[in-house]
Amino acid sequence: MMNNLKAVLFDLDGTLVDTSRDITANLNRAFVSMNYPKLSHETILSHVGFGAHFLVEKCLHENQPDIVVDEKLVTEVWERFRDFYRVHIVDEASPYPGVREFLESENRPMGVISNKPEEFVQAVLRELGLIHHFNFAWGRDTLPVSKPNPEVIRYGVHELKIEDPKLVCMVGDNPVDIIAAKGAGTISVALSQGFSPRKLLEEETPDFLFKTFQQFAEMAKGE
Repeated sequence: MMNNLKAVLFDLDGTLVDTSRDITANLNRAFVSMNYPKLSHETILSHVGFGAHFLVEKCLHENQPDIVVDEKLVTEVWERFRDFYRVHIVDEASPYPGVREFLESENRPMGVISNKPEEFVQAVLRELGLIHHFNFAWGRDTLPVSKPNPEVIRYGVHELKIEDPKLVCMVGDNPVDIIAAKGAGTISVALSQGFSPRKLLEEETPDFLFKTFQQFAEMAKGE
């Protein structure tokens, strides 16, 4: 199915870069600054994938089940998280094994479509010296739509100047990546190295499910 692959779209967190420790550390900094207790690394990661506001809202419910979580509170926590994250964007983040090598060897057009705010998508890629490999790096707020809406993948395929979506693969670690990719008619590639349990990925029946980025790279490199 990847015999004629012409372009590649990627998610960011959990796919190209392990950003997990920075996400959890900065959200916990926000909670502590508001006199809330910290949450576990695993609890916070279980809500990553649908964007920052969703993450904050779900983690507030985990942290304080009895309080009323309204938009004002979510916004306050989000703004504190954002301010901490700007300062600590790549304290511990690093590309997964094989990512740099794959990107450096690729001649096919590539793009990033994340549900992270565009500001942070580009900052992570820039700080890690990866952004020049991509035709674009989009976040949840770049376009009017975001994953799992397949329209955002269609935008990406068009931006890469590929007419047939079946010649493009979308690589991600979250069910929203699979849903969006399949809805847009692209090849869906899931990686279980990231933030979502393998069982959740299997339930969405991606075209390919690899444990690591390196396994994907091996499959894609010679095509």
